[in-house]
Amino acid sequence: MKILIVDDDPINRTILQRLLGKEGHEVITADNGRDGVDGYVRHEPDLVLMDIRMPGMNGYEAAREIKSLHATRFTPIIFLTAVTDDEGLVQCIDAGGDDFLTKPFNRTILQAKIGAMERIRQLHARLTLQKEELEQHQERVHQELEVGRHIFSHIVSAGHLQDAPCLNHWTSPMTLFNGDLLVASYNPAGGLHIMLGDFTGHGLSAAVAAMPVADIFYDMTAQGFSIGDLAEAMNVKLLSIMPRRMFCAACLIEVDHRQKSINIWNGGLPDVLIADESGRLVQRVVSSRMPLGIARMTREDRKVEILEMRPGFRVFLLSDGVTEATAPDGSMYGVERLESHFDGHHPPERLFETILKDLEQFRGNAEQSDDISLLEIVCDRASEEPKGVEEKRQRTAIPPTPWEVNFTFSAQTLKTVDPLPTIITAVMNLQAPIGHRERLYTILAELFSNALDHGLLKLDTRTKKTPEGFLQYYSEREERLARLKEGSIRLELNHFPRWNGATENEPSGGEIHILMEDTGAGFDLNQIHTQLHGNLGHGGRGIALVKSLCHSLDYQGRGNCAKAVYRWTA
Repeated sequence: MKILIVDDDPINRTILQRLLGKEGHEVITADNGRDGVDGYVRHEPDLVLMDIRMPGMNGYEAAREIKSLHATRFTPIIFLTAVTDDEGLVQCIDAGGDDFLTKPFNRTILQAKIGAMERIRQLHARLTLQKEELEQHQERVHQELEVGRHIFSHIVSAGHLQDAPCLNHWTSPMTLFNGDLLVASYNPAGGLHIMLGDFTGHGLSAAVAAMPVADIFYDMTAQGFSIGDLAEAMNVKLLSIMPRRMFCAACLIEVDHRQKSINIWNGGLPDVLIADESGRLVQRVVSSRMPLGIARMTREDRKVEILEMRPGFRVFLLSDGVTEATAPDGSMYGVERLESHFDGHHPPERLFETILKDLEQFRGNAEQSDDISLLEIVCDRASEEPKGVEEKRQRTAIPPTPWEVNFTFSAQTLKTVDPLPTIITAVMNLQAPIGHRERLYTILAELFSNALDHGLLKLDTRTKKTPEGFLQYYSEREERLARLKEGSIRLELNHFPRWNGATENEPSGGEIHILMEDTGAGFDLNQIHTQLHGNLGHGGRGIALVKSLCHSLDYQGRGNCAKAVYRWTA
């Protein structure tokens, strides 16, 4: 070791220097406190033997200054003293001393104390190194978590959760990452898809699984797939990537203001609560499906609950972190307390705020034990579209070119697959006129729905005029589609560039000719009530809507062949 001796007595210095030298230590000496501090700075010894009483700067003062020079470096100081009383020894410790050695010096005790200090010094050095390594590791982890948090937050904000006029939402993550995934996005027909997923566990592990699920949600919603399709695709993905015992309780909702319906798929989340215009709880949608990521889905597992979207109604979606939130005394918030707010005595427009305020008061300063999410859908505002929806879809304009595509869908295909997303994706890949995707999707969806529902399944749209008939219509549709054995639907799409006075090399738009034909018995168009103005029911709007969007619409033959022309300009 390199040892610094600070003592104004030359005899003591000589004795200590010889004793330590024989042990193989490198010895440096100083005859006063000030020189001792200077020697410490210059030589950086491993140990200091410090006399107390010295002229000028005494041992206490020198020890304090040495200890203050390097806050992270540990250099033991052993005081050399003739003092044996408790008060004097306490002063040695207070001044920064780590041990003391009484005069006259005992060689064995001196060696033992030096050995002990060396072990302590080495232990301190190891701890300091481990501390530095731990700090570096924590910094790396923090940077990685920040990157992950940044990515996760951008995935969540990629949709329309923040700007959909009909949504109010609140989330409170238990850790840096939220194990609850809450996302929303508009489909090509203007309907709003919403998902709340509650993943097993908390923090980063839950967030990692949430990222691919969010990608599926946004991609398939943009392509026009149903929430049943989304649920199945997410389930397949989670089964392939998640370890066993990890899954995602999820609820998917589609708000379709055109059909005035709300479709709900609930797999493992608390009941979806529906309040009427007075704020009373009038309906609940319980979980009837398995959480995602547990088992393969059947056709039955894809089915959704279809509800009528009535004026003044509000829909509440929540994770179990709400009902299982705990107070400081350990009691749970519970379903009963939550539903007590739906008694008709609270203003409906204040329900969301009232629940959050009561939940906050109940929790007090209790530690949060789970991620908490709550969302409200205001049905009266479902038809309001936020600004910038088209920009968020980030489509690229493709110069108008001539093309033609044909599809034929058999009864077996129609029973197992929704072909509309495939059709619209193919069309938009060929020609993506910015600002027209919604209209094209609506036109194709309405024509296809008429061909399937009325042409092949022989459903009567007048059934949907009453709330009871509305639910009966979709229930009967599922049954007839499952029994469908024959019939087909043919779709032809032809696109022609249009110039409108522009130069030959720069067409200004295009014209899409649409033919939708089914093999059904057809219908008499004159007998169908079809108008938009004043029609507040659930049926009889489709043909009028298509006519309002297209340049022309004609039904031919038995009414089972629709021809439409849609014009667009760049």
